[in-house]
Amino acid sequence: MLIVGDNLKYLIKQYDVVSEDSFDNTSVSLRLGKTIIRMEPPTSEKTFIYYGEDIPEEFFKEEEITQGGLIIPPKSCILASSYEKVNIPNGYFGLLQTKGSLARLFVSLTCTDGQIEPGYSGNITFEICNHSNFYIKIKPKQFVGQLFLFKTSTKQVELYAGKYQNATGPTKHKSE
Repeated sequence: MLIVGDNLKYLIKQYDVVSEDSFDNTSVSLRLGKTIIRMEPPTSEKTFIYYGEDIPEEFFKEEEITQGGLIIPPKSCILASSYEKVNIPNGYFGLLQTKGSLARLFVSLTCTDGQIEPGYSGNITFEICNHSNFYIKIKPKQFVGQLFLFKTSTKQVELYAGKYQNATGPTKHKSE
């Protein structure tokens, strides 16, 4: 069951899910945080990354978003995060979606990793992809995402305590 309206407002306040100014009737609105991570190979040679293995640190470039905004080149991807710290209570599950106005520019916040499990606490990492042929600029703290909260069928689940718990910005790939 999707939690909406006064029930969502009460849930946000009761469990400190996010700050109350993120309430948006059917979802929680999320803003762009201040840090991004770009993944770039160190040379122009063909470089392989192997799934399940560590990625060399020199492939990651961390940057602060300036007041001028984040520029996302055409056909590129970055890691960013929510400005808001999110707390998902036991008995609830979050599903992240891109704000419609941003999606209509062919920008997505997730590469299908948009589920937020019961017990998760921290900033939510966005895998921002610009699928368009245009440079897209997003201002700091601009609303970019919607977090929908669903009631789970039981509270008898193991709460999230994984490797991304308590994130304080975008999180890089972590091997198993």
